[in-house]
Amino acid sequence: MSLRHIIFLFVAVISTAQLAGSQTLPIPSPAPKISVLLEKNLKDLALNPDPPRERREQAYAKLLEAQRNLWMSGRLQSHAGKANALKLAKQGFQKAVDLNPSLAEGYTALAELETRAGSSDIEEAISLAAMATKIEPDNFGGHRLLARLYTIKSFLNDGVFNPVFATKAVAEWNHVTRLDPRNAEGWAFLSAFYEKTGKPAEQIGTLKKWLGSASPPDVDFYARVMGGRESLAPESAYLKLGEALIKAGRIQEAVETLTVLIADDPDNAEAIDILREAVESTDGPTAGVAIESLQRAFFINPGNMPLLNLLARVLARAGNLEDAVKLLRGSAEKLRASDLAGASALHVTLGDLYNGGDRYGEAITFYEEAMKIRGVHHAQTLAADEREFVMHVFEKMIQTHKLSNRPNDVRLVIDRARKLLGKDDLFADRQLISFYRETGNKPQALASIRAVRIKYPDDYGFIRLEATLLAETGQVDEAVTLIKSLAGRKPAVPVTGSSANSRNTLSAFLPGYDEFSNYLFISNLYSQANRGKEAADAANQAFLIARGNERKQIARLTLATAQQMSGDFKGAETTLRDILKQTPGNPIALNNLGYFLLERDEHFEEALDLIRQALKVDPTNPSYLDSLGWAYFKLGRLTDAEKFLKDAARIDTGSAAIQEHLGDLYQKQGKAGLAKEAWEKALRLASDRTDIERLKDKLEK
Repeated sequence: MSLRHIIFLFVAVISTAQLAGSQTLPIPSPAPKISVLLEKNLKDLALNPDPPRERREQAYAKLLEAQRNLWMSGRLQSHAGKANALKLAKQGFQKAVDLNPSLAEGYTALAELETRAGSSDIEEAISLAAMATKIEPDNFGGHRLLARLYTIKSFLNDGVFNPVFATKAVAEWNHVTRLDPRNAEGWAFLSAFYEKTGKPAEQIGTLKKWLGSASPPDVDFYARVMGGRESLAPESAYLKLGEALIKAGRIQEAVETLTVLIADDPDNAEAIDILREAVESTDGPTAGVAIESLQRAFFINPGNMPLLNLLARVLARAGNLEDAVKLLRGSAEKLRASDLAGASALHVTLGDLYNGGDRYGEAITFYEEAMKIRGVHHAQTLAADEREFVMHVFEKMIQTHKLSNRPNDVRLVIDRARKLLGKDDLFADRQLISFYRETGNKPQALASIRAVRIKYPDDYGFIRLEATLLAETGQVDEAVTLIKSLAGRKPAVPVTGSSANSRNTLSAFLPGYDEFSNYLFISNLYSQANRGKEAADAANQAFLIARGNERKQIARLTLATAQQMSGDFKGAETTLRDILKQTPGNPIALNNLGYFLLERDEHFEEALDLIRQALKVDPTNPSYLDSLGWAYFKLGRLTDAEKFLKDAARIDTGSAAIQEHLGDLYQKQGKAGLAKEAWEKALRLASDRTDIERLKDKLEK
């Protein structure tokens, strides 16, 4: 290795690691800037490209001296000592390039020193690094420094993305990977830029190059730019490649990629989650690849419950339900001797598999068996975790009886829950109110809420649920008055009710019970009653009093729904696209924009992509599943539409929109009886007059 390369490596190890966020003391910048002074060197170099040997030797000596001072600055404890060492280092590097203008490493070192300054001058650093690459086109340090600086200026992962600097950053990272084909940092950043700019093929290609790269010693800059949890390890490349392949529709490749990672690390929960997303749409050969790979991984780690559950679900989806049942039952039997909680959880999963196959009687059998294994079906007293388990299983049983249209059995399970959990537990009350609502008996639901509120008058959850029922029964003004009466009050007991069932699922994100959240809720009530102007006014009022970006964004999401309801389609789209510019991964904005486009019969493919992104964040959200099913319906992909609409209906049995969509699908498939049944259920659930009239018209036809 030449002296020049030794010097450069020393500079790179000591200096560039400090690029992003060093806390060292600022270096006073002379006027004019160093880059301006050194421009003369480049002119001299053009006239005299080969300085005398004596000057070259003196330059190397100065470079080494400067490097020693830089090294000392990191070892000294005193404030004055550090500042003096840095000053001497800077002077030494500047003298080195004065003596030998062709010494590219000197310009790179000066550029890196600029990035260490307390008031970092990025433009000056760029100028100096550019000099290094101009003198020596293959100067690795200069190109890497330029790539990092342009990455910072591109706002790749923070702020408003700058495509001009992104283009420059990509060019420099390409130089970095050309000079070092196994540079993980270069491939990682290129993949991020290609993802940001919508180039999936290039993104996938660079991620594959990242997989074959060496783990670098310097990982701080990547973590600072992309987020503290991001890593340059090959495992990260596998995860990102799997996600990119899924997004590109290359499902089999995604499954193969992720199962390689899981085989090496069966406990990688994130990989299992992404693989679960991939296999959601698998069939045929792809499902076979997933099953084979998961079986190998599970054989290596048979105690991995997420892996076991995923394998069972993939088997069931591929039509091998009995194999899935056999696998889960065998594992459950092994656990019964040592882990009753684990064994009972596997029986719940067995119930879910049968439920998903519309085999409701067998699903109930396994749910009951789960309660018996846990020893809670006749317990006199329940620990906190046991109470949670009981409510979880009872809720699944109630949902199953609803899906199989067995209202009497729903009532029996609710009565069992009240007896087992105690008369003071509100689980049974919540389920009974939900049952009344879903069967169209909204007056009885309202009466039940008011009966509960006699005992718990300050429970905000039940107050909001009462307001929701008032709105659903055409009494929206009374509902708004009830919510406004909460001004200045504080809940006296823990919140136990549920708020409005809204397509945009904002009720789940309401940040507390204050004036801001009350205005948001009022906006949702008005939207539910199809009174768009009042809904928009309430959302705007929430925005005016919101503190912090998160609350302002929630208010704008609510406003977009109100705009859509009032017929301001362009305004709703603009609001949602503005939100997505600020937070590209916001699932509510992604879903709502996609659904609004579908309702306007516009941009079906874009809508499909937006909704898929929302489901990636929250894969079991019934509103998002319904939106995806509706997108497939609009695109004529009826089999896919049925799958996702039925999944949505299993999770949310109280949505009129989901049931109406199912009815429309069944009608399109020629299943008149099922269409009539779904529309009748939607009619029982509907509260808006326009929706009711539309459903009646469909039933008459």
